[in-house]
Amino acid sequence: MTVTVTQRQTRVAWIEAAYRELARAGERGVAITALAARLGVTKGSFYWHFKDRTELLRALLDRWAHERTDEMLRMSLGSTGDTRERLRRIQALGREVAPIDRAMRLWAQHDKDAAEAVRQADRALLAHIAACLEELDFTPEESRLRALLMLRTWAGGYLVQGPPGDLGPDPDARMLEILLAR
Repeated sequence: MTVTVTQRQTRVAWIEAAYRELARAGERGVAITALAARLGVTKGSFYWHFKDRTELLRALLDRWAHERTDEMLRMSLGSTGDTRERLRRIQALGREVAPIDRAMRLWAQHDKDAAEAVRQADRALLAHIAACLEELDFTPEESRLRALLMLRTWAGGYLVQGPPGDLGPDPDARMLEILLAR
């Protein structure tokens, strides 16, 4: 019997399915058998594209690093030269990618390759945020400190539920203004 690509799935389909599972259940939840069932194929399809689970996990790290740095920065820059708008976009994108970001940071606590991927992605994002802040006339040192504060606030936002009560019509915009205040 000849196995077709649709029966076998593609390498990209496996990575995307694993990426969704990583966001949902964390790195330990990325199981070949479960992914094969979700994709409607056998485990043999997996081994057509990957030597083992470790190779799939490395592909997930590459996928995340690309999304977190290249795609996030491209989307935040977009077609605007407005520095505050770029920072607002990064803040909004941070909320959108919170599930995968959380999974990556938890994975990084016990895996050196994941930790390095998170470090590199954070370094790129921090440099971009700091450059935006320098455009707003903060000193280089203050820009780096504020960038770190912003990243910590945005990355930790999924861990802290909003306090009860009314924070106004757009608490995220207000938070950004506070972070940019002198």
